[in-house]
Amino acid sequence: MILSMTGYGRKEEQRGNVRLLAEIRAVNHRYCEVITRLPKSWGVLEAQVKNVVSQKVRRGRVEVHISMEQVRDHHAPFTIDWTAAEFYAQAAAKMNEHFSLHAPLTAKDLLTLPGVVLHEEVAQVTPEEIEEWLTQVVVAAAADLYQMKQAEGERINQDLTMRLTQIQTWTDEILEFSPQATEEYQKRLTQRIQDLSGELVPDQSRLMQEVALFAERADISEETTRLASHCAQFWDQLNATEAVGRKLDFLLQEMNREANTIASKANHLPIQRLAVEIKTELEKMREQVQNVE
Repeated sequence: MILSMTGYGRKEEQRGNVRLLAEIRAVNHRYCEVITRLPKSWGVLEAQVKNVVSQKVRRGRVEVHISMEQVRDHHAPFTIDWTAAEFYAQAAAKMNEHFSLHAPLTAKDLLTLPGVVLHEEVAQVTPEEIEEWLTQVVVAAAADLYQMKQAEGERINQDLTMRLTQIQTWTDEILEFSPQATEEYQKRLTQRIQDLSGELVPDQSRLMQEVALFAERADISEETTRLASHCAQFWDQLNATEAVGRKLDFLLQEMNREANTIASKANHLPIQRLAVEIKTELEKMREQVQNVE
């Protein structure tokens, strides 16, 4: 199954006054690299987070960002610092008197001033207390990432399948054209000899010898056989369960090598045109494979 190397996963949960967020971003990379960013006091959980994410990622650069926010409950009981409120009220009265102002200081104004309303302190969360919950959140974020990688992988698979099918069709056409190339060369050679020698009859033995030499030099049966074999191996890798990105890239290089050889050996315009078409499709496939895990 084809998986994309790029993707994004996210999971956010709140328990009590603690909100926990896990974000995972994956991009292309030659190897598998997992980078974690956790609160400083949670460093002991880094290995566990990497282990969870690595189960969903086989190749690519992955950044895991964990953040924790402590949320105050505005409906929770609170106390009033009457000393601070008295200080604000006296200060307001003096300012009104000094500047000849008549704007009263209301209770609503006092409640919004710093230090007047005192909330209960939010307790600090230790790594030991949050370890199980953090693992569950990271697992959910990793599953979200995997789902996106899988969806993108399916689209890549469809594109590769379409192009590979077309390449196989063109390879079959090349095999059909191959005998024609030798026959057309024999006709061209015979006509050229007749044009140069007039009414003289060409030496058939010598003519057939030249045609045989051409057929040997232009023989592309080995290249087309290898190209067909690489196509079959490519199909197998598309259905494999492990990471196949590098294998697919290697196969495309070999397929491109065979297409180049076919184009250079076959002195036949239809075959050369098909080889160019194959090379064009291979280049498009290679662009897609660069994003395969």
